[in-house]
Amino acid sequence: LLAWAGQEKSADAASLPRLQQQGVGSALRFATAFPKDPRTGPVLANAADRLFALNEPARATAVAQQVLAMDPPASGPQRRVAWTVIAHAAFDRGAFDEAERAYAQVLPLMPERDTARGDIVERQAASIYKQGEKARAAGQAREAVAHFARVGSVAPASRVHAAAQVDAAASLIGLKDWAAAARTLEDFRQQNPSHPLAAEVPAKLAVVYT
Repeated sequence: LLAWAGQEKSADAASLPRLQQQGVGSALRFATAFPKDPRTGPVLANAADRLFALNEPARATAVAQQVLAMDPPASGPQRRVAWTVIAHAAFDRGAFDEAERAYAQVLPLMPERDTARGDIVERQAASIYKQGEKARAAGQAREAVAHFARVGSVAPASRVHAAAQVDAAASLIGLKDWAAAARTLEDFRQQNPSHPLAAEVPAKLAVVYT
């Protein structure tokens, strides 16, 4: 493992991916040969992260699952890497419900002041919002509204929250649920008075009130 890492440091761009693949293979053999070694957790977590970076999400997810199944359990930082890989891979393949659950596992493993925490919260919010979009596209308007509303419950400070409120209101208007649509639009207007989407709200509220 150390020898592969040493070769990577001096490799050129053309040979680096091949060396990284060989290094991952070495890491997996190490984990198979020494499952109880205290270095196996870090080795597997690094291999999962490396495989994801090499655009092999399925293998990365499988190795990340190995990290989570370790006995004795892997450390918090290693489980954080594993859950992050699983979450990113699920998001990229459109399994947004799985991604949401995985991001929810990442957050408790991060310090409150971790600079990467905001990005994970945004990805979790995006996972919920995408579930709403999928439900809406499938004609499941009530389910879409529930997902859009959950964005505000889980990540009220996320960038996608405002769009989720507007989309929830649009779905409620489509359902002719005027009271709920009015509440949603009023909440949006109160919370986001200077948002670009706020310009659309008065006309929508006029229709809803009528």
